[in-house]
Amino acid sequence: MENKITKERIIDGVFFNSFEEFFDLVKILVYDDFEKEIEPSLENLKMIMESQKDYYVLLIWENADLSKIAFSYEATAKYWEARMADHPEYQEYAEMAKKQLGRTLFGLITDIFMDRESGYHCELLLVDGVRMADYNFDIAKLSDTYDVEPVSESNYEDVLQLYQDNMHYFDQLGITPDIETVRKDAERCPAGCDPKNKYFVLLRDPDVVGAARVCLHYPRQDAVWIDFMMIPSDMQGFSYGSEILRDMLDAFAECGFMWAEAGYVKGNRQAEKFWHRNWFVDLLTETNEEDGFTYHHMIRGLQ
Repeated sequence: MENKITKERIIDGVFFNSFEEFFDLVKILVYDDFEKEIEPSLENLKMIMESQKDYYVLLIWENADLSKIAFSYEATAKYWEARMADHPEYQEYAEMAKKQLGRTLFGLITDIFMDRESGYHCELLLVDGVRMADYNFDIAKLSDTYDVEPVSESNYEDVLQLYQDNMHYFDQLGITPDIETVRKDAERCPAGCDPKNKYFVLLRDPDVVGAARVCLHYPRQDAVWIDFMMIPSDMQGFSYGSEILRDMLDAFAECGFMWAEAGYVKGNRQAEKFWHRNWFVDLLTETNEEDGFTYHHMIRGLQ
């Protein structure tokens, strides 16, 4: 490498959430003719790197852990699907990604950077983000407006009353809620989640104004999982639910969590609209829970 100029470049996962944004950043940082219009694609990323044969390229990818999430199997499937019209063979790749098989988009990108057979030399250093979080969580901080209390046998009847006020939800599930329904919901915990990190809470003013079930450090250390939110029927349609959720997300962010994931029973259009309205985006992930229902997953950033 003694006769090659070193190009040291830093790309930061904080500044892009899509392949197109990532591609534009790499083009500006690495490509000598960065003003040239180039279609964002893996093939053209390879072309950019092959144009660097006269250089020793050192790429430092900061906050790579965020990019691993942004360029996961969900993004991989979307990448292939968006290009199937011109490349019919991509349909097979998309189907594989939906099954979480093969390389993720993050893996495909890093493979290009580290290719040793195309005549260029690129060293790639992946740096995960430093988490300055103590995760000091207090359920009282979940709301700036309402009192928050854990669900226990002493308030099961209050939860049941809230359930019975939302029979349209339970009718969709084919369930007639009773105390046993409340008990099962209070005890329920996703597989792989530490039960001590699960919270099922009521919000009061002083009457019950809502209930929520959240899991901390799930499905990743820096994420929270919300799989249940409910407010009284006479409060619906006035943004009370969004306000309660906003307080909760602010509390999670202050603790240092980076992501909030939500799950709702597939086919529940009311829940789907609620999460979309609050800036959650769809994941391809769906899980079949022990209650027999399929839950659709969504995600949004907190920082």
